[in-house]
Amino acid sequence: MRGRQWARLTIKVVLFLSLPLIGFAAVKGYYWYQVRSAVEQLAQQLSLVAKLEYGSIETGFDGVAGVRDLVLTPLDLSGIQAQALNVDAVRIRGASWLDLIKIQSRLDKGELPQTLGIEISGMRVNLDDARLNQLAAELSASQALVGDAPISSWMLGCEAAVEGLTGPQLMQKLGYQHLVLDLSADYLFDRSRKLLSVVFSQSVRDQFETELSVSLDLGINEFNRYNLGLASPSLGDIKLQYLDRSLKKRYIQFCATAASESAAQFVDRHINLVTAKGLELGLQVSDPLIEGYRDFLLGAGELRLQLLRGSQLWPASLLQYSPDQLLRVLAPELTVNGDPIEPLSIRWEPQEDAGEPLREQLRSGVEAFTALLQAPFVEPVPEPVVLVDPSLLVLPVASAKGLGYRTVAIDALQQYIGADIRIETKNGNLVAGRLLSVEWGELRVYQELGIGDAILPIAFKHVETVRVFH
Repeated sequence: MRGRQWARLTIKVVLFLSLPLIGFAAVKGYYWYQVRSAVEQLAQQLSLVAKLEYGSIETGFDGVAGVRDLVLTPLDLSGIQAQALNVDAVRIRGASWLDLIKIQSRLDKGELPQTLGIEISGMRVNLDDARLNQLAAELSASQALVGDAPISSWMLGCEAAVEGLTGPQLMQKLGYQHLVLDLSADYLFDRSRKLLSVVFSQSVRDQFETELSVSLDLGINEFNRYNLGLASPSLGDIKLQYLDRSLKKRYIQFCATAASESAAQFVDRHINLVTAKGLELGLQVSDPLIEGYRDFLLGAGELRLQLLRGSQLWPASLLQYSPDQLLRVLAPELTVNGDPIEPLSIRWEPQEDAGEPLREQLRSGVEAFTALLQAPFVEPVPEPVVLVDPSLLVLPVASAKGLGYRTVAIDALQQYIGADIRIETKNGNLVAGRLLSVEWGELRVYQELGIGDAILPIAFKHVETVRVFH
């Protein structure tokens, strides 16, 4: 009798002590299943163009989950057999494992993680892949058609050596047979400072390592999908680090050998060409900056650049500064191979025939960068389909009954200078502000920001619809 009581008591104690382990196993299993379901869903989405296989699922209670030993095999849809893409691991990083489990349900509600990161390690690319070389050739052809800089302009003075080579072919000429890439991207939203900190890292093993970090002042208190639609991001605290492993050295030696020069002779000739090109555009840089560039090319190849320490800059305001003024605003701190480059100065004295093309290039670049910066934060705004002639929607101010936003044709905007407008661009962004001017080929919009104000130029070719408040 007493033996049976001891047995029952022992069973109860064992069960009691096992409950935490059972609960832990259940949670661990649910966590593992959530990650596996996400991977299987991705494989299903890719099934029309590629086959995705993987080795094992990683689930850690440190807020990191991922997949190991991935193999992505493209389907032969173009008649050219592509090699499989192998990746050692893909991992997602969150504030905690609970955040990772709840991420999908929170996204469905419009909530966003306050911190999140992704890491891709050991992505191997074979440079002799036929499909990869075909894509590179098509890209080079498309760049030539639209007038973009071809691959031969990567380094002035080496055009003849790289003429006609695609990116993979050039890498093979430099002695690389395959690439092994490590990539990562992380963000963290600081609610108290309203800052979004973003860090991008890239490493190509035996070639180079680079890291870019930037702070974005969003001007919002809560990081969610709704507030992002109201954000007008500005830049601050930009840091760039670059460390060469062998790419720069091999490239310089390749170009020097092709020209029957030493590496130092090629670098000097290249720097002279770069300086002359800058003078054609009216740009004159200081001697320390030129010497720092030479040290970077011939030395260890380590560069550290910091901009906007403790200050913010609205991208569209770049158009308001000359290069020397912009240098003061950005307040750059440059270090090459561990030595600071001082003083940093750039003067702009453009020739009459060179100034306007440079301004147009700068304007196009700033416009594209601004659109890129706003794109993740501004959701497309659906508009009702207009079935009537757009010109019939343009109402004179005197005949408008009541106030509200009405669609207006671009060629009729001149009469609404000073009015509040909302512009939907062709890439789905929404820009709101006050119409300042309508010039040849573009309109200018004034926006009030939490840190000041800005004037944003928008080319007509990028405008989908314009609505004016009247």
